[in-house]
Amino acid sequence: MIWVRGWILAAGVLLAQGALAAGGSLDAIDSAREAVRASTAALGADHPATAIMLRNLALAFEQGGYHNYGEYYAQRSLAILEASFGPEDVSLVPALNVLTEAYAAQARFTQARIVAIRAVAIGPGAGAHYATALHNLAAIHQSEANFKEAAEFYRQALTAREALLPPGHPYIQVTRAALRQVQRAGRLTARR
Repeated sequence: MIWVRGWILAAGVLLAQGALAAGGSLDAIDSAREAVRASTAALGADHPATAIMLRNLALAFEQGGYHNYGEYYAQRSLAILEASFGPEDVSLVPALNVLTEAYAAQARFTQARIVAIRAVAIGPGAGAHYATALHNLAAIHQSEANFKEAAEFYRQALTAREALLPPGHPYIQVTRAALRQVQRAGRLTARR
């Protein structure tokens, strides 16, 4: 059963990246909607693969600026995955990450922090999604001017991303830049 979860995670990531790279948020949303329809027709509404397609739809909405829809579809994805694999399974982390980002984009930082902490607690078995969870938690602390905590989580995210992604990957660069930013902000705050 572990290989099924691994395949579901990998397939979900590849489909989401392909749809987003194909051009624009509306195209990504349309592609993700079609994937949900196809998965639902072939496997059923409560199948884990359908849940991953729902997570991809949530991601497309989130990246397109439709945060409330991103939240809704991430929650649907989570419900299916939790029912299939339990509340601590690594397959939940991608959906938890999208939900965190949707809450944060709506300035619902308490909810975002709770979801991000849950994603991080599931652990490094989620691979690159774990690194994203760490980055998200750091960003929430940063938005609340908790620079010391933000720097710590950015360091952990950077370590995880450097271990999992090829050198020079854009996500590594984003985390490195965010770490530098909170370190500067922390030094400025300490001088006051």
